[in-house]
Amino acid sequence: MSADDARRTELALGRVLTVGTRVSTACLAAGLVLTFVVPGARMTGVLLAVGLVVLMATPVARVAVSIAGFARQGDWSFVIYACIVFALLIGSSVAALL
Repeated sequence: MSADDARRTELALGRVLTVGTRVSTACLAAGLVLTFVVPGARMTGVLLAVGLVVLMATPVARVAVSIAGFARQGDWSFVIYACIVFALLIGSSVAALL
């Protein structure tokens, strides 16, 4: 594992978390403002729902990027650990929908 690979992985993780947080915040803020400006608008519910889904999907995306980063670095024990965490996150999401 080189320092350059670790640096690229950290930058990718930072981008995923930053984009996820910003998109979620923007959707939630727009939904909140729309709630007060146009009460009962259908778009309000859509924006709030998208904001919450993006907020909950951000950690899952982080784990997926971690799996790719660890695989690129050849750190197979962490690939296995991250895959287990990923499977648990997906499994709990599926169980919550049932």
